[in-house]
Amino acid sequence: MKKWMTEHPQSVGETYWQHFRVAASISARCLLASLFQMVHAILPFVNPPFGTHVDSMKDFLEEVSPSNRKKKLMK
Repeated sequence: MKKWMTEHPQSVGETYWQHFRVAASISARCLLASLFQMVHAILPFVNPPFGTHVDSMKDFLEEVSPSNRKKKLMK
């Protein structure tokens, strides 16, 4: 695999496929949150479910940040 494909994953202590899985799961959760926020914008009485409200997303993104993932691997 080309170096430019693996350089960043290695910098956070992951293989290409581990990094792919994490990035894909973050993308999926952000997509769901975006869709639920759009529903909430149209129908304000519908609260975003499944931890997709703003505070939950902020906490989730902090937890899965590259620096925090690297710290977990070092433990």
